[in-house]
Amino acid sequence: MKKITVFLIVFILGFLMGEYAFAQEEISAIKDAKINRYIKQLKTGRDFQKARTNLIDEGSVAVPCLVAALSNPDTKSRQKRIIISILGQIKDPEATDALIKISKDEDPKIRMAASKALGEIQDKKSVESLTDRTKDEDPNVRLSSIRALAEIGDPKVANVLMDALSDKNPEIRLYAVKGLGKMEHKGAVKELSRMVDDPSKGVRLAVARALGSINDASCVPALSKLTEDTSIIIQVDAVQSLGSIKDKESLNALMRTSDSKDKYVRYYSAIALGKLGYNECVPTLAKLLKDENTVTRIAAATSLSEIGTKDAKNALETVKNDEISRVRYIAARALRN
Repeated sequence: MKKITVFLIVFILGFLMGEYAFAQEEISAIKDAKINRYIKQLKTGRDFQKARTNLIDEGSVAVPCLVAALSNPDTKSRQKRIIISILGQIKDPEATDALIKISKDEDPKIRMAASKALGEIQDKKSVESLTDRTKDEDPNVRLSSIRALAEIGDPKVANVLMDALSDKNPEIRLYAVKGLGKMEHKGAVKELSRMVDDPSKGVRLAVARALGSINDASCVPALSKLTEDTSIIIQVDAVQSLGSIKDKESLNALMRTSDSKDKYVRYYSAIALGKLGYNECVPTLAKLLKDENTVTRIAAATSLSEIGTKDAKNALETVKNDEISRVRYIAARALRN
């Protein structure tokens, strides 16, 4: 009797498992049919945007069908570019191999789209292929490949990005600088420092930020030069970067920028001096306590309270009855401690 019972249990379990597997296959088939319907709708202008959104919302589940559509000879070039873009938005590494393969397509628009998508996925497996594409005959493909490598930020491609710093295309130089900053590549400081006079404002701004990310004393001379840039935005970024590099040369540069005619430069100089934390910052910050700009005075008081030395407290003593309530509050709190 027991043997019959065990047999029946095993039989029933096997039957249920088979039914479950069959049901899963049915669900998967229905799902694939829906995804393939969305892919087909990418051909038509009326349903294009909705289908694209639906495929992105499906996420990784849609990747196998999208990859299959890429290799389908009936898929037109425009539809392939849309599919590649969707794969980039989904960001699933399962699409990497297919994108690497299609990045060698004879159509430069497809190669460009594939490079962009690989950069969005950020799978390091694509680095070798993207490096090859930086030598592509099409300038847009080269740009998208450099940008992708910059987004991936793999130190192995530092030399590729270093070579791109001298490219005639300012966008390529821009993304090369961003990539080197992202990977905090100290070996790039010398080359980046030479770019403080780059004709492109965007490149100079990227240099200021990259040097701040690298965060090494060797970056200070170039950043100091950038505090004299014609662009206030670049001056401010250089000041912020100097505040992150605890070095006496940073202090000298920030003492100078605290006298800037621009209120934003003075404000960020006050903050940066507080980050350095040197007692030598106190006289400059004490001067900024009397700045014509309210937020600069508040920033100076905050920085003095953070430095917290006897000299800093003496400077705050002079503003404990200041007309600005926030300055009074910061001074009072610091003097109580």
